[in-house]
Amino acid sequence: MGLWIGNPGLGPSETVRWQKLANRTQGSRAVGGRLYLTESRLLFVPTHLDSVTGGKRWELPLAQLRSVGRQNADGGLFSGGLRTRLRLDTDAGTELFVVNDIDEVIAELDAARSG
Repeated sequence: MGLWIGNPGLGPSETVRWQKLANRTQGSRAVGGRLYLTESRLLFVPTHLDSVTGGKRWELPLAQLRSVGRQNADGGLFSGGLRTRLRLDTDAGTELFVVNDIDEVIAELDAARSG
């Protein structure tokens, strides 16, 4: 949806309800991009540069989002671990994101999860 970040690839009746710049912890690195919330899914789209260097797209049906919270800093220099990260517990495991205004993001995503 822009010069730096690709299209989230929405379904025909799907719209973006909320979006936020974010870095997703992927292995030992933080991948820059944007986190999108729709009526039914949460998606992460990496920047074009991060995509070329191995950054992966990610998506999750909201029905598989179990909890939203914080992950304390763990010292990971390149994985975003120098900051408190957004923690998403899902049916498939845990996802971590570096975001600004983490309390607002938690409230937004928790409200979407609750319905």
